[in-house]
Amino acid sequence: MFDTKTLYLTSAVMMALMTLLSTLNWRANKSIPGTLLYIFYPLVCFFGIIGFSVHSHFDNWTTISLANGLLFVASMIHVLAICQFFDFKRWELKAFLVATLILSFSLFYFATIDPALRERIFISDLQHVFESAFLLYIFTRVARPLYPNGSMVYILILLTLLSVFVGRILFMGHVTPSTLFKENWFAIAIFFNGVIAPIFYITGMALLCNERRETHLNNLAEKAQKDLEIRGLFLSTVSHEIRTPLNGILGSAQLVLNRTKDTTNKAYCEAIINSAESLNLLIDKVLDYASLEQRDEALYEEDVEIKSWLNNLCLLLTPLAEQKNLTFELMYELPEQACYYCDQQKLRQILINLVGNAIKFTDKGYVKLRVELIKEHDMTHIIRFSVLDSGPGIEQDEIAYLTEPYVQSNAGKIKGGTGLGLAITARLLEKLSSRLNISSQLDIGSTFSFDLPMTLGELSLVEQRHQSAQYVTGLNVLLVEDLDLNQKIAIEFMATDEHKVKLATTGQHALELLQQHQFDVVLLDMNLPDLTGQEVLKRLKRLEHKNNRTPFLAFTASLSPDEVKEYIALGIKDIVGKPIKQEKLRQALSDSQTAQKPTIAVELPDVLYDDTATSSLISSFNDDEVSSIYNEFVLSARNKLLRVQQLNKESPEQCIKLLHRQASTALQLGFNRYGTLLKRIERRLLDGKDTTQELLQALPLWQESLEAYLTHIRKQTLG
Repeated sequence: MFDTKTLYLTSAVMMALMTLLSTLNWRANKSIPGTLLYIFYPLVCFFGIIGFSVHSHFDNWTTISLANGLLFVASMIHVLAICQFFDFKRWELKAFLVATLILSFSLFYFATIDPALRERIFISDLQHVFESAFLLYIFTRVARPLYPNGSMVYILILLTLLSVFVGRILFMGHVTPSTLFKENWFAIAIFFNGVIAPIFYITGMALLCNERRETHLNNLAEKAQKDLEIRGLFLSTVSHEIRTPLNGILGSAQLVLNRTKDTTNKAYCEAIINSAESLNLLIDKVLDYASLEQRDEALYEEDVEIKSWLNNLCLLLTPLAEQKNLTFELMYELPEQACYYCDQQKLRQILINLVGNAIKFTDKGYVKLRVELIKEHDMTHIIRFSVLDSGPGIEQDEIAYLTEPYVQSNAGKIKGGTGLGLAITARLLEKLSSRLNISSQLDIGSTFSFDLPMTLGELSLVEQRHQSAQYVTGLNVLLVEDLDLNQKIAIEFMATDEHKVKLATTGQHALELLQQHQFDVVLLDMNLPDLTGQEVLKRLKRLEHKNNRTPFLAFTASLSPDEVKEYIALGIKDIVGKPIKQEKLRQALSDSQTAQKPTIAVELPDVLYDDTATSSLISSFNDDEVSSIYNEFVLSARNKLLRVQQLNKESPEQCIKLLHRQASTALQLGFNRYGTLLKRIERRLLDGKDTTQELLQALPLWQESLEAYLTHIRKQTLG
């Protein structure tokens, strides 16, 4: 079948090549155990093959023992290298080594004392079977869960070799020295063991090393992340612990300053107060930076009338500029009534940091805040915010490092500071999908700018509707909602834009409709009586239906960062927060038909009672119906809360359902703090956490909320 001499030559070449590749692999992975020892496996095999080749050429049987002995040694080296790689030191390894030694003595006996060719071949085959079976055990039981790719390569070739040598044991007949090299089974074994196996072995080892490196890097990344969290937690804890005695020092110094009349003591007290305030500022910055590193929070966007908001912000910053006799100017280059959705807390912190820095480092001249429109799309504008100053400027080689924590320019070292302001700003901008751009000229001034994509807000959209149709109308919508109040409000809002709505009140009903009809968009409540929204989406993936490309919008008041990540991971395109607002619902439906990036639009003031909530109801109900809705909720709220406390121990599932309905209704009716607390209790129950403390807070909070509502009603009545 094969020319034996050619097979020996090819096998020797393959072993030499495997030795070279194993050496290169070791050079790249010196820290991985077993890679150095692995080099000697093909090297010893090479000399063993040379021994067999010499034996066949010179017909000198004294070389057969040496050649077979080298192959046995190579087998043990191979197994030991693999065991070193996986740190495998169990009794099975010792058993294999003992069996190999016994077989080697047997081979020596049949080669010298009682020469018998067939027995020598049988012993050699048996040793190969033991080696293949043992390595198969290691790769299937130990290696495959950790290193699947390299293990699969090894398992494939080991199964092949096991089949070849078992086949040769069973099917190769009696042979003599003259007929041995004409026997097909003999040639097949050399071909697979000497030519094919080295290719698989070196490929498998390279993959194993690569997977081990990747696992090591992942472990390092996880450790770095944990270290980062621990560092942030440490900074937060230490900063908080420092703040308590610091406030005591600051308060005591102020008391002494107010009571003493000695000018020397007053100077000392002022020095203490100034130092304490500087340290307090440093602690604030450290806390801000630590909190940014620790949490990965979602964007909470609100509808903001941008000019009014900027004017209020500038009122805070103007006194700082006036103290240094600087001109501070807002250069507003947007439409007068422009409104945008933005995370105003983050944007506020960014602008305060940039303008505050500009005022701090500018001793004469001006500081300007410019706001301008760069690009305009259908529903999104690119707004550029720029802070310009006439300060000393920054060296060009310093600019690239200014956004690193605790790094300061030369001017910063003179003026003092923490070196954290721009680092915090840069990380906040990353969360807003933007970046800080810095340009500066020495002795002329600096410009700090960033471009921010902002979705048009309600007032801007109202103006546009009179000019052109910016909203999608006439969509086929599936509304999945179990609460009657939310059903009516949502349907009324969508009817104004001529959307055709089908209603499902349970998850199962929704699945049936999705199989029967095709929709343009699905509004899915994430907490239904029979299934959660997550379960609906997971079951839908296992069914044949007509809505594979239909966008799903989460219809929920549960907007914690973890829940939002879960929604997005399940394929939710956008999130419509409760309580329902017409413009936000309308925008979400329009965005669902585009490639708009999902954001969370939330407008939920932290108040006991939000008197603007009735505006959403008035468009869907008459005055008597609105009064009836409020009366029914107010009169039953206390009893339902007591029922929740009872069900908390008796039937958690019923408790969660009742909490969901009460929380959604409370939020829709404007009882914001109470509804938010109920949502938090519901979330904790779903997570299997204790809710005793929150339930104890609920009743007093409801009493406060009710008083706020009644106060509002009395004012309306008297007014």
